[in-house]
Amino acid sequence: MIDIRPARPEDRAAIVEILHHGWHDGHAHLVPPEVLPLRTLDCIDDIYGASEDIFHVAEEAGRILGFVAINGDELTKLFIARDARGSGVAEQLMVHGERMIAENGFAVARLLCQVGNVPAERFYARTGWVEDHRGQYPLWMPKGAVGHFTAETMCLLKPVSADL
Repeated sequence: MIDIRPARPEDRAAIVEILHHGWHDGHAHLVPPEVLPLRTLDCIDDIYGASEDIFHVAEEAGRILGFVAINGDELTKLFIARDARGSGVAEQLMVHGERMIAENGFAVARLLCQVGNVPAERFYARTGWVEDHRGQYPLWMPKGAVGHFTAETMCLLKPVSADL
């Protein structure tokens, strides 16, 4: 049985590892090569530590399978452990994130997806998200990183309800 709960400090290593693998699997081929050295486990840990997002994890038998993060009306992150992809965990976390956004008083949720991350684009379309616009958005960077990098990114919207 999968339990979705707020992230705790002891979940940090699992979240960072899932985020690290997920970012490299979905984004590394889409960014300038100068960004790759800024995506080590330590750098991802710095980014996680500096985040103001609210994280919830999907856990089964004491193991973190993935997580969702929100900030206001935005679903900021949805990452699944490699061996849990395709298991339905992503859909459960998505619904949970959408519900959290609705419970915070928003009728429409938004998320950003880097153009070219085809598995994510398909997943979001399949789960009812609709592209609103595209633009160049800054890539998140760890503290002390030098350089400013952007990527073509689409903003997707979806009506949400706390009754999900």
